[in-house]
Amino acid sequence: MTVFLWIAIAVFLLAAGWGLHLLRLQNRKIRKLKRSLLEAHHKTHQQQETHTESLTHWEQTEEKLRGFLQLMDTLLNTIPNPIYYKDSQGVYQGCNKVFAKQVLGLTRDRIIGKRPQELTDAMPADLAAVYQREEHIMLEKADFHTFEAPVQCADGQRRDFLFSLAPVLDREGQVDGSVAVLADLTEKNRAARHRIQKEKLEGVLETAGAVCHELNQPLQAISGYTELMAMKLDGHEARPYIDKLTTQIERMRDITDKLQGVTRYETKDYAGNTKIIDLNKASTTEKIIR
Repeated sequence: MTVFLWIAIAVFLLAAGWGLHLLRLQNRKIRKLKRSLLEAHHKTHQQQETHTESLTHWEQTEEKLRGFLQLMDTLLNTIPNPIYYKDSQGVYQGCNKVFAKQVLGLTRDRIIGKRPQELTDAMPADLAAVYQREEHIMLEKADFHTFEAPVQCADGQRRDFLFSLAPVLDREGQVDGSVAVLADLTEKNRAARHRIQKEKLEGVLETAGAVCHELNQPLQAISGYTELMAMKLDGHEARPYIDKLTTQIERMRDITDKLQGVTRYETKDYAGNTKIIDLNKASTTEKIIR
């Protein structure tokens, strides 16, 4: 074999070795690329699964929240007390049907997003000012606050309500609005006034009975002596005075009759800020005391 042949063989072997080496490097790159692709695919699959799980969880959470809001709305509309809540600017953000229908006489969509001052047709300005002042007190205290005030209801009547206000706080603990629950005290207040009137009437009846009992005997004695004096002084110049005395005695009898006929508690002004029993109105006796 010639030298050139050996050189050619050597070159061929070197070229073959180098080609084999390059092939191996290429195979390694391909395997590395396949592993990277597999890892990327695996990560993508995991991300898709995580996204699917997150989406499912979000949908479940959204459904639970929707159900909770529905429950709260049902609860608010089941409570017989009027309820409303406002944001920090005093704008209605929600209310139950009792407040909307019975108090304001409006649908909820006409209330939400409005201030009381914008609902003057349903809420008189003087009452709106009272509510705003009391709500301002609650916001300053940032604590539970109650007050009693009249409410112009949808039927045109003003009824007494107890307002129970509570602040609504945001995540930082700052006041973000308020919620109010109203309790109708009209019948309770009416019953209380009736009870007070009854107690006062009982006191008047007890006093009237005692006065009549204590006055009747001396009044009868005075009347008897007056009649005797009238008979003995018939034609005397003092007789006109006896007649006037008799008139006053009759007036006193009318007063005791009135006292015995008292059936209700009625008063009238007397001497400034003092009040006394108005016998003409309080008694069922027809004679009028002058």
